[in-house]
Amino acid sequence: MFWLLLIAAVLVVVIAVVLGFALGAPRGGDAATMAAPTSAPRATTDAATAPATETASPADQTGVVIPATCDGIYTRDWSGDLAPRVLNPAWVSDPARGFKRYGSNDVGLVTMLEATTRLECNWVPEGGATHLFLVTGVAQLTPEQQGSILDHLATTDMDCYDESGGTRCVIEREESETWGESHFVRDGIWIATRWGVSGPSGYTADIVAAIFG
Repeated sequence: MFWLLLIAAVLVVVIAVVLGFALGAPRGGDAATMAAPTSAPRATTDAATAPATETASPADQTGVVIPATCDGIYTRDWSGDLAPRVLNPAWVSDPARGFKRYGSNDVGLVTMLEATTRLECNWVPEGGATHLFLVTGVAQLTPEQQGSILDHLATTDMDCYDESGGTRCVIEREESETWGESHFVRDGIWIATRWGVSGPSGYTADIVAAIFG
């Protein structure tokens, strides 16, 4: 009987010791929590406060800025010279009217104007589109685009020459209707104008004076 009680007592002690170790050991989740740092390391002051690098636009590089509105590209009022055409009547911006003309009829030039034009100035009759019009687009070009445009203009039937520190190319034709184009390229700015019936003398020169001073 004694031996049975002794064996039972030993078993109780052994079981107690085993349970003690089992309960006292840290759990997996607790160990992971203890090992993890209390906070992520902070960036150094220099890295946190370093200024971002700015990429200059073509306008920044040349100092030439395209005006925000068409009024800014003229030094005087052209409404009398261009009458009965008016500047950007409301119907021009109506999607239902489908009006979209660029400062050229050349496919290659139109493609480039679609991508680079920043300001569109349309002189058209207030009642709607007719063969009487004058449209001017002012585009902003990268040096690569400017070189490409000048190369393309040189392959057309236009007369190109140096003018006002840039390159001017013009054409005028009298077919079923009289029409013409004028292109001026300088310092990343491209002034493209196409007109039907008549184009007033000095128009492009005035835009050049307004933009370049």
